Amino acid sequence: MSNLNVVALISGGKDSFFSILHCQANGHNVVALANLHPPQVEGAGQADDLESYMYQTVGHAVIPLYEQALGLPLYRQDIIGGAANQNKSYGVTTETAQDETESLLPLLRKVLAAHPEVNAVSTGAILSDYQRTRVESVALRLGLTPLSYLWQWPSLLPHTPSSLLEDMASVGQDSRIIKVASGGLDDSFLWQNVADRRTIARLMKATGRFGSPGDGAVLGEGGEYETLAISGPVPLWKYDIVVPPEGVHILSGEAGSASVQISQPCVCPKAGTAPAAELPRPPLLEDQFQAMYEALVAHNHEHTDTPSESSKLESPTGGNSETDDFVLLSNLTGAGHTPAEQTRSIMDRIIAQLGGRNQGPDNIAYTVITLRNMGDFAAVNAVYGSYFVSPNPPARATIACGSVLPADALLSISVTASPDPREGLHVQSRSYWAPANIGPYSQAVRFSDNCGSKSMGGAVLIAGQIPLIPATMDLPKHSHPSRTQSFARQAVLALQHLSRISRVMKVRRYSYAIALIACSGTELDGLAAKADTVRRAWNLFHKPPPSTQTEDDDEDFDIWHQKYGAEKTPWLAHSSGTIEDDDEAQIGVPPLVVISVDSLPRQSDVEWIGSCKTVINHDERPPLHLQCLLDAFRDRILLG
Repeated sequence: MSNLNVVALISGGKDSFFSILHCQANGHNVVALANLHPPQVEGAGQADDLESYMYQTVGHAVIPLYEQALGLPLYRQDIIGGAANQNKSYGVTTETAQDETESLLPLLRKVLAAHPEVNAVSTGAILSDYQRTRVESVALRLGLTPLSYLWQWPSLLPHTPSSLLEDMASVGQDSRIIKVASGGLDDSFLWQNVADRRTIARLMKATGRFGSPGDGAVLGEGGEYETLAISGPVPLWKYDIVVPPEGVHILSGEAGSASVQISQPCVCPKAGTAPAAELPRPPLLEDQFQAMYEALVAHNHEHTDTPSESSKLESPTGGNSETDDFVLLSNLTGAGHTPAEQTRSIMDRIIAQLGGRNQGPDNIAYTVITLRNMGDFAAVNAVYGSYFVSPNPPARATIACGSVLPADALLSISVTASPDPREGLHVQSRSYWAPANIGPYSQAVRFSDNCGSKSMGGAVLIAGQIPLIPATMDLPKHSHPSRTQSFARQAVLALQHLSRISRVMKVRRYSYAIALIACSGTELDGLAAKADTVRRAWNLFHKPPPSTQTEDDDEDFDIWHQKYGAEKTPWLAHSSGTIEDDDEAQIGVPPLVVISVDSLPRQSDVEWIGSCKTVINHDERPPLHLQCLLDAFRDRILLG
């Protein structure tokens, strides 16, 4: 992993400072702090709190003290503009120039001028796509790697709403609540340490009255409250920020809100210099997937059997296909002598054919790119990406396999498109959650349950997932005693990525999966064992967890937790006797097809492609958007 030089965006809140700790824990060097604040208004001074969609501004008067408290240079900039672009996912549009997000550009350029070595930017985003996508947009335009190590934290082990606050307490970060703006929270919460055990309990109780599971209310993700960090662990914190009791003034706001106005803050030497406790970090594999890996390794030690068929493959149809306004353009090749030229030729052909149906690049939901040589990936990606300028580009799978291409083709591209509205998941920040997609492809695309295309109703199309470690974007090191174990670990890690993306996209059911195995000509002898490993992993993934408790033997039994609780994926929920649950239980393990290819991105050993549904049905036919791949690789199918 190459260490990065980071500028940390800070608002004063708990999350931006805790994210700095994780940047350091991952080996990065934090060289500067950056902050946006309310502008001076002529004749009115500076506002105490600007109602910004993007930035926390309450308590901004304390921000200058962080330069001394942390011993890092601080750069500040006025917030100009408002929420001109209020879409959840942010992209450059005609409204961009007036949006408050663009205030980040001059701020970060100021930092880069003083610290040209900076190549990454850190943010404290946890669940907010609104905030994350805006920072990503600006960062990537400046060539900076976005880091969001707290992203999706509540969904990571130990899967509790308050785990982030508990982790902050464990290392001694003290962040005070300075604003409340939600039902159930009153001014008695103000100036309390948000990570104090009693405060956490009160927040859990208060937000439980109006919140819903997974909404992040306990963490203030919906604006329920704001915080101000005043102390933290050494060596990050060199001094503490101290506010005397008479410097804490409670102000009543509109609609039941209340805030703290701070005066007389100062920086004081820390009371102690003992090193902080080790920073809690989520494990690479969740318990379910660690157990899966151990089961696969144990089986490989005891057996050498060859794989058996897990499902019967229906014959896919090649060529172009159209149904219910859903368009599939299969395995198109182009003219030209270089990968870039052929890519442009293919994409121009695709755009022309879609234009004939009043569709365009924004209607493309999924792409499969097959290269003759994986070394051409960068050249192909640059041309391909130029056709997608809107947020949330298509999900995509990229593979290399020369034997399935015509003799004069350096690549082929297949796309699926639909005029139906869709949502995309395009996380471009490094985190502990799943690999960042820095480029023209999304982790997943989801169609609504009742969209116009019957074949796509409730469909979730997930991009090919390879086993990158999310925090570093590196493949796991081959530190295992055998290649069999290394392959099993890669297979399980990539499957975990598939699972985590599915959770965010609210998947109810996997309908189909393809596992791609990279195999050079010298590794043919191990193909059967690898195919068997991914088949067993897929079966274990869909095995319901054992039920160890019942209502009779546990007085704290919670039927909601049994059905949807920690470490349970929706498609493994225990049946509660409803017709829908019974239908789900009867579907069984969805079909899996295993295909051998020459190579995969980043020289990974395995890649998972998942097709899912947000509705329950019994349709196990090959999904239309994967027909192109099944057709082209018919002679390389190992299992199916």
